[in-house]
Amino acid sequence: MARVTAVHRPADYPGPVDEATAQALAELFAHVCPGAREPEIDQSHAGIAIAALNPKLALQLAKLSGFIAGELPWCRRRDLRELAMQVVNLHFGCDYAFRVRLPAAQAAGIGAALLAALPAWRSSALFDAEQRLVIEYTQAVVTGAVPAELFARVVERYGEKGAVEFTTLAAFWSFWAMLLNATRPEPEPGA
Repeated sequence: MARVTAVHRPADYPGPVDEATAQALAELFAHVCPGAREPEIDQSHAGIAIAALNPKLALQLAKLSGFIAGELPWCRRRDLRELAMQVVNLHFGCDYAFRVRLPAAQAAGIGAALLAALPAWRSSALFDAEQRLVIEYTQAVVTGAVPAELFARVVERYGEKGAVEFTTLAAFWSFWAMLLNATRPEPEPGA
């Protein structure tokens, strides 16, 4: 059972809506559902719907999420981005986010066999050298223990800028996993 009220539609906002809140809700939904007559945040973006209890917060998080996932050069490799996100979800035990990211992971070439092999990635022959680096580094970032040698390998592969972008993705998606774990959104029907 969900622990908080998710705001999937402007009318879902609990409690009184003053002028400032109404404006913030309008800005949020205009950003996440541009041009929609009846805007609705879907289940795959439940974190935004939960954060919408403070619409200004949700708007900033939506903008930052879109920027990190869609505009950072490191994240343009969708397969590596989705792999890193799923490593984060596994680390934090965020089953909700893991499930809702499955279609995106599959579309990016990270199929069920690779995802099932993640817990045993070190001994699995399914992962190539770059995927192994992404898994190892993501796990190090989420634990807060990044050895200098590992960071050097990431810099060698992606450059300093890429290392910072990669780290940002792992750190920011850790935030989403923690928020979803704490608030426990309702699962999608049939999940």
